[in-house]
Amino acid sequence: MVQKRSLDLDKVIAKATELIERKGLSATTLPNLAKALGVRSQSLYHYVTGRKQLLSLVGASRIKILGKKLVENLIGLSGDQALLKFADIVRNFILHDPALLSILYHLNEYQQDDAISQEIMRIIALAEKLNLRHDSSVSLHGLIGAVLGYVFLDVSAFTNETKQKADQGYHQLLLQLVQPKQILQN
Repeated sequence: MVQKRSLDLDKVIAKATELIERKGLSATTLPNLAKALGVRSQSLYHYVTGRKQLLSLVGASRIKILGKKLVENLIGLSGDQALLKFADIVRNFILHDPALLSILYHLNEYQQDDAISQEIMRIIALAEKLNLRHDSSVSLHGLIGAVLGYVFLDVSAFTNETKQKADQGYHQLLLQLVQPKQILQN
């Protein structure tokens, strides 16, 4: 009797996410993942073409969850309130998701058509619906870069800062980027 496969792409992604969270990104290799799943490494190639695609799919799955949280929490909000809520959800989600944080740190390794890039574009499209574009504001690209930079610094550089102080500084940064104060000229 032939044994049925109990492995599927969702299980592969879930176990890879768990492996990243427990052992880190560098330890998340196809051989290590296969061992954790109790299968041969070659079996994983039925689901992914390699490690890069695996990590892209893990990142995409985490970003889909983030997208759902954003949609659920932004209904009925607008203006600065919507911006700060959007930014807080993104920041807190990334800070508390070691798998996504690790993968985003290597975002430059992915192409535009990779799964993770496609999910990021969906989040950006949602951000654009906040109508943040003012003549004096930075580009959405600049805003996203500032948010990610702040998140990475939260994790590594300013660990002794209180949550309240970190939140306040983060909100000030965002509001100044979106609605910068006019520079007084003499």
